[in-house]
Amino acid sequence: MMSQLQHFAQLLSTDAALLEAYKADPKGVMLANGLTNQEIELVLSGDIDGLKALLGDSLMQAYIVIATPTE
Repeated sequence: MMSQLQHFAQLLSTDAALLEAYKADPKGVMLANGLTNQEIELVLSGDIDGLKALLGDSLMQAYIVIATPTE
């Protein structure tokens, strides 16, 4: 079963409007898309080790984009 964070990352890769909204307000957009406070804090902090612990190493490549929304 896909986690909400996984689903959100997939949406960011396919929905240009969502990505632009995320760039403008990452926390608000993550909250609106059902991410937990833990997931949001991990993403906003750029805590790659924490995200790996939560998601597993094999899923990390997809999440680099959400950890660096302004690049």
